[in-house]
Amino acid sequence: MNYLELAQCFEEQNSSEHYHLNSEVLHIKNTIESILSNNTKQLLFLTGEPGVGKSAFLNYIEEQFSYDIIKFDIPFLEPIDFVKILIQKTQTEVANYSLEELIKQVISLYQNSNYIVVLDEAQLLSKDMIEIIRILADSKAFWFILAMHEHESQKILNEPQFASRPHKVLKLQNISIGESKEYIFTELENKNATMLANEIIKKHIKTIHKLSKGNMRVLKKLLYTSFLLIDYAQKNDKERYKNFNKCILTMAAIDNGVINA
Repeated sequence: MNYLELAQCFEEQNSSEHYHLNSEVLHIKNTIESILSNNTKQLLFLTGEPGVGKSAFLNYIEEQFSYDIIKFDIPFLEPIDFVKILIQKTQTEVANYSLEELIKQVISLYQNSNYIVVLDEAQLLSKDMIEIIRILADSKAFWFILAMHEHESQKILNEPQFASRPHKVLKLQNISIGESKEYIFTELENKNATMLANEIIKKHIKTIHKLSKGNMRVLKKLLYTSFLLIDYAQKNDKERYKNFNKCILTMAAIDNGVINA
């Protein structure tokens, strides 16, 4: 068995090609699509713990949704640059106007469109950017999806620019043990490692889920590191570590800071 290749299955990747659609993700996806179809344009907030898969989910909807999406991965922007980028996305020349005039221009360009502006890591938004988003949201020219860490979201949501306006909060949860089983089995089955998948699920799934707490990023790291360790053991004739076992999983957990040595 090529354990290096199996490790690569669990590398952190944000492309939709490697995105696992568990029931939690499908629920959020369907909810957003329902809101987009049945509500007036407003602010949507996507929250969740670090590592739960918010960025990967945003990449998925960017590639898979039948809506026009403009996505900003890191919101370290000045308001005037943010507005100029939105204008340029319409293939329109940016006039040398004041910020106030540029806002009027961008609202005019998008007023009758159905664009979604997506901002990842929205907990990093400056006060000035929050105010610009408020102005553009009030214009009803855009939908906005703002993704942010759960523990920092309340501060943003309590900002007067957002708290008093129509908005919806969607929380992406950690996955259940059943979804962890499904994810591991699917990834390994795709690599013709069904027997190994069954063995891991039978003997170690409770430990994996307990260590990761259902956090997708941590779960991936545990499996990625475990398979790298097995690959090393096989290439260096370390008999005790040539197969997936509790010792390998414990070392992977220590290496990733999940447990202390």
